[in-house]
Amino acid sequence: MQHKCSNCHMPFTITKEVVHMALDKMAKKDWDRYDFTCPQCKKTNRVSKEQLLHAAPTWKDEDEE
Repeated sequence: MQHKCSNCHMPFTITKEVVHMALDKMAKKDWDRYDFTCPQCKKTNRVSKEQLLHAAPTWKDEDEE
């Protein structure tokens, strides 16, 4: 998944493995957003659960099964 930093506007890649890890953590803690750090300016970028689910359509919540 590509994400553009809200501060410096540099695009950076979030791998599918990281997206799945973020969704797992969000499901356990009942979060609706996950914070990623920009590799260039080190500022926090919030990404919504909907955006992450769009990037990982095959992800399943382990607690729902």
